[in-house]
Amino acid sequence: MKPMNILLRHARASHLPASLFLLIATLLSVSADTIFTVRQTFTVKDLPEGAKNVRGWFWMPEDRPEQRILEFRVTEAPSSMRITRDPRYGRSWIYADAPASEKPLRVVTEFKVLRKSVSDMADASKTGAITDAERRTFARELNLDEKNMEVTAEIRKVADEVAGSETNPVLQANKFFQYVIDTSEHYSKHGPSPKGLCLGSAKECMAGFGDCCTDQHALFIALCRARSIPCRLMFGSRFKPENEAKDHDPGYRCWPNFYARGLGWIPLDISSADAASPERAGDWFGGLDENRLEWAEGRDFDLEPRSNIRPDLVIRGWVEVDGKQHKGLERTVNFTRQVQTRVSVASAGSGQPPK
Repeated sequence: MKPMNILLRHARASHLPASLFLLIATLLSVSADTIFTVRQTFTVKDLPEGAKNVRGWFWMPEDRPEQRILEFRVTEAPSSMRITRDPRYGRSWIYADAPASEKPLRVVTEFKVLRKSVSDMADASKTGAITDAERRTFARELNLDEKNMEVTAEIRKVADEVAGSETNPVLQANKFFQYVIDTSEHYSKHGPSPKGLCLGSAKECMAGFGDCCTDQHALFIALCRARSIPCRLMFGSRFKPENEAKDHDPGYRCWPNFYARGLGWIPLDISSADAASPERAGDWFGGLDENRLEWAEGRDFDLEPRSNIRPDLVIRGWVEVDGKQHKGLERTVNFTRQVQTRVSVASAGSGQPPK
């Protein structure tokens, strides 16, 4: 339940006069922080016969605009375990290696993270056309040849048809947001598992075969880049309330951030919007809920230390056995949540809403 809804419920239960209720609504600003306490376990399984060495790079949490890590510790890991950063995106990873003859490579972490929901971040009135200086600054986020997100002639044609003469990045991005919703369908709308390959392919999504969040967001990113709007891809997991206190693998959810001058990086989630009712879909343009955790950024990784095979997508982690990719990675998450409601009081006579 949203904090303001909590306030409304208590006010109505108290039978407050309408005038007093309006005064309370004017003077009080109610917000909430959600603190998740998390235990995450990675276990490498199903090693091939005769295997000699196992290496693994695993997701770990860190501070981001919508989250703050309050506590973090590694409770189980090989002695080789260390925290590294990939040089391409500068994000933290847990790395460990071990002889295959020993017990299965296993890494267990425990942490607390404070998550905030964000909304209404895409205000078109506060931005303008992207400048040449910004294009130079965000050249990586404007890459036209990134694997599975290539800006092809077809993508460029669609972007120009959808955006037309519009130059405002927020308004253009909103058109692309709606276009992807209208022309694709996230698998959650028709079944428990995707029908596509989940390569994160703009081409697959354009052809009607891409029904994963990575496909939908790859298309959005390609459309943005076709119009010189910097855009990047974030990876995380959703913490669904029905899974609280259960050992489970929450899978992953990706979402893009696009850049607008004066506003910075604006998040959105097309897959959540696609699955939402039509009247609520727009909430996911410039908004994210608090029931998720951001883990990593981007694709096409240079892991540290360098992996033998350069991965395009890293979902949960990347494991190599004797220099070859190994898909036997099991992940278990258990979380509990605590919601802390905060009420701020406006200064009397200020004439301004509380901040």
